[in-house]
Amino acid sequence: MTANARFLRLVALMLLALLASGCSVSPSVETDYNPEYDFSRAHSFAIVEPTAVSNSVAVGSDDILHNRIREALASALTARGFRIAPAAQADMLVSFLVTTENKTAIRSYNTGIDYYRCWRCGGYFGGFGAGLDTLDVDQYTEGTLFVDFIDPQSKQLQWRGAVTKRLSKTRSIEERKQLVSEVVNQIVAQFPPGP
Repeated sequence: MTANARFLRLVALMLLALLASGCSVSPSVETDYNPEYDFSRAHSFAIVEPTAVSNSVAVGSDDILHNRIREALASALTARGFRIAPAAQADMLVSFLVTTENKTAIRSYNTGIDYYRCWRCGGYFGGFGAGLDTLDVDQYTEGTLFVDFIDPQSKQLQWRGAVTKRLSKTRSIEERKQLVSEVVNQIVAQFPPGP
């Protein structure tokens, strides 16, 4: 096999690996709950602001995102058989919080390819295996959605579900709505906790 044929084969394998790594993978839902709480008594819910159940200071919010999450929560919970009720009569209060964190991923890898250039011969792809090290720096933002189920009498958190996902500014409005709906449904699907 010639050096150029090996190079083309390597490039094809690298492209295949990049495409496979770019495929959408459902983020995992992390949950925690009070095992002594009787979740079977929860039949109705009210979506409330975090300040209604906590003394924490509200962080500046994105009203558009806030409304999308509220609508997705109401839709996901009613689809699972729970009914919406006023906060004073609800069996569970549902609250949510979105946090973001800037991240940096640094990858160092060896391309396995040397590229030689001379003014008379043009480019030449040389030996495999002794290639050049490449450093890839990726800066991105990760967002986490926390959904809390709170006992209305004690105002104590009884169940929490969270999903962390990489955010993208290039998504369309429809893609953003779809993403919120998918993430909320993944979290709500874990409530109530199993035996």
